[in-house]
Amino acid sequence: MNNKKSYNVVGLMSGSSLDGLDIAYCRFDIQENNFDFEIVQSITIPFPKNIMQALQQAVIDNNKVQEADLLFGDFCGAEIFKFLQNNNLILPDFIASHGHTIAHHPEKGFSLQIGNAINIRKHVSVPIINDFRNADIRAGGQGAPLVPMCDAKLFSDFEVCLNIGGIANISLDSNGKRFGFDICGANQILNSIAGKLNMPFDDGGKIAATGKLNQALLQALNADKFLHAPIPKSLDNAYVQKHFISILDNFNVSLQDQMATATEHIAQQISSAIQSAFSDCKQLKILVTGGGAYNTTLVNRIAILCNTRIQLPTDSIIQFKEALAIALMGVLRWKQLPNFFPSVTGARIAVCGGEIIQ
Repeated sequence: MNNKKSYNVVGLMSGSSLDGLDIAYCRFDIQENNFDFEIVQSITIPFPKNIMQALQQAVIDNNKVQEADLLFGDFCGAEIFKFLQNNNLILPDFIASHGHTIAHHPEKGFSLQIGNAINIRKHVSVPIINDFRNADIRAGGQGAPLVPMCDAKLFSDFEVCLNIGGIANISLDSNGKRFGFDICGANQILNSIAGKLNMPFDDGGKIAATGKLNQALLQALNADKFLHAPIPKSLDNAYVQKHFISILDNFNVSLQDQMATATEHIAQQISSAIQSAFSDCKQLKILVTGGGAYNTTLVNRIAILCNTRIQLPTDSIIQFKEALAIALMGVLRWKQLPNFFPSVTGARIAVCGGEIIQ
């Protein structure tokens, strides 16, 4: 085991909402089992058109995956190099890269993230740690969600850690045991509606606030079998596209009403997940991160349904917690420590996931 006490790590995250590449330069100081952290610098790089198209095409065309893997790895490496140079940052000990998820099928025994590590290293000559999920899947787990280990190590003051990204997922501590799972599609559903209004997203939930709830559409969204499946469970982006976003096209409902209804659907699913673990939510400390934390309409609705107050953390935590989590996963892998909870993923054992490319 590596006994080093301090690490500088670049965490990379590319989420399902396709809003860009998150880069976070993180510093960790470790004393026994206590982890102190600082997000020293961070940035989100919007995807250029060619990268966006490559990522989208790779999801639907297997013949495009290898080309996208190389292209995206080169893009990540170049952007990290510029990020380090522009901020006068010393080279990190290593880069922890989640990659961009093309397919996630634990039931078939694999999860595929692209972003070629060799191409990243062409730009920044430090070790790369990637492919975090598949070790857990080989041990019978879901390989997801990744963030609960970060929640336990860095945000243990909160009973509930909720991330509202392209997919909403939750991590919670109940009776001294950590649980976590994907709840439902989130920003990727809302962004798809906003796109039809020529907007990248529903800023602050303002579009949803102008729409009306459509009960028939809400019932259709809430009826999906994934929402009622037992944990552990994880959600594939393609599933969200096929089973949720496609439903919107089958209803003759205005885009504003679609947004209001989809927002309510997400709020109901999130509040149900929280209430399934806690009978009284009034005193809960809930950490909300991800782009959805800025959706005031959504967050207020969750607070109302749970009968609780939600206080948002700093912008750097909201925007870069997932990149921070990947950086921490890398530290644990480097130190040969478990970075998954079997209670979260359903794996037979606690694994140390991640491939190291020197």
